[in-house]
Amino acid sequence: MTNQIFRLAFCLLTLFLIIPIVECQEATGKSDLRVLLVSHDPDNVRVPFPDMADERMVALYAERAELFEAMLREHFTSVRMVYGADYTTAMSDAVDVTLFDARPKALSQAERGKDPLTGETSYKPAEYLPRDFDRPALMIAENSPTIGEPLGLKLDWL
Repeated sequence: MTNQIFRLAFCLLTLFLIIPIVECQEATGKSDLRVLLVSHDPDNVRVPFPDMADERMVALYAERAELFEAMLREHFTSVRMVYGADYTTAMSDAVDVTLFDARPKALSQAERGKDPLTGETSYKPAEYLPRDFDRPALMIAENSPTIGEPLGLKLDWL
């Protein structure tokens, strides 16, 4: 009797271990996340730092959007790409995550000032997203501090 209970317990345990493994192997398809890629316009390449803007870097930025979108389509069922200048925050409401590989149009420009009494200089960075932006987003490379700092994010202070 003990031997039969042991066999039954062993079979049930094996079954509970095998089913998740089989399901994981079947789940190697694409993710159902809806992804929005805010990318570089190949017809209007803007390399973020002037000292990087050699011929090779400009060529890489020109093909970056197409290659990044193709890679995302391999892993996600719904991918939409928009160039930075064409992005609006309403677009992020229709997706699960927004990837910022390029900056959107500035909502307000950067401002530099100087106090006439003390001579202290001040700087207010340009704003690219509204302060109430609350959608899941990943900001790639220099976009993290550029887009994030005006929102109070400390992405480059690590």
